[in-house]
Amino acid sequence: NIFATTMPRRKRDTAEAEAAAEAAAAGSNDEEVSGGEDEAEDSGDSSDEADLEMAQADGAEKELQVEFIFTDPAEEDTPYVRSLLAGGSLCTATGADAAGLAATVANQVEVGTMIKADGALFGFLSAVSLQRHRADPSVGRLISLLGSDRVEDGPLRQRLAGLLAPSGGANVGLLLSERMVNTPVQLVPHAVESLHLDLGWAAANAEPAAERASLTFEWLVLLAHVTLDAQAGAESGGAGGSGGAGGSGGAGGS
Repeated sequence: NIFATTMPRRKRDTAEAEAAAEAAAAGSNDEEVSGGEDEAEDSGDSSDEADLEMAQADGAEKELQVEFIFTDPAEEDTPYVRSLLAGGSLCTATGADAAGLAATVANQVEVGTMIKADGALFGFLSAVSLQRHRADPSVGRLISLLGSDRVEDGPLRQRLAGLLAPSGGANVGLLLSERMVNTPVQLVPHAVESLHLDLGWAAANAEPAAERASLTFEWLVLLAHVTLDAQAGAESGGAGGSGGAGGSGGAGGS
């Protein structure tokens, strides 16, 4: 069984009140599902291990209950975010600096969701401002990529160049997301909803005002790594793989 929960966040005080109201409305059902944590600990780890060994011995499947929590980014998450980015498609395809991007993601507490279980980071989803961080070499490389011929659609490339211009451009957010291969896909919609709530909260509450403005995105861009087979690559005039960029409009995330 997989349980996805969202921990109360300082940046979204209303979420805690809503969670409490939902828990009260659910009644005894919630107590049965999410309660009893102390009782489980009292039963001892040895009992769980013995059950697992018995299940493995007789070939039976063992059902494990894992509780995933969503937390705000924190500085101590940096090395784990870096590890996910370094092994992910974005940095692999573009050569982007995983360490620099990880520091940006982990230190941006206003927007971002860390997916954890038993203290381990399984994935994250965030959006960083390309305009605000354009001087950062790790972000600057991605901005250059968006203006290069890796974006094969000429009109789209020109539009991106205008949006990302140092002066007169729009506030564009770059979506960054990586997760471990065994992270349940059922968590993805919850993480997306959490990011949507973060964007709305930051646009209304982030301080100081300059920070709030930088997190009020007009556009969101997602870089996708596309792999082509050799024949398709030859027919399209390229070889190997190509990167694609897609954007979605609307402040506060859409």
